[in-house]
Amino acid sequence: MNRYDVEFSDIAETELIESIIWGIEVWGEEATCRWARDFRDKARQQLSRFPLGQALAPESESDEGEVRQLILGRYRVLFEVIGKTVNILHIRGPFSGTG
Repeated sequence: MNRYDVEFSDIAETELIESIIWGIEVWGEEATCRWARDFRDKARQQLSRFPLGQALAPESESDEGEVRQLILGRYRVLFEVIGKTVNILHIRGPFSGTG
């Protein structure tokens, strides 16, 4: 089975950190750290194996290239596939103001 490298863009990292900050305020540090670790692991697992099996994102119509999305809980992980690399562009959550 082919494997893809999964990388988080600086913007996606910032968006994840914003969710972590919110989570610490609501759930506490321990639960939030566990959630963040699980979120990263699930994103990497799924996207390293089957990134092209994920649906095209609505954003794909307005951007250059294909933008796909992975739904993880209440979050949409927007990404592009370039060669054997999955580049996570954005992490859109219920509190991000962008869907």
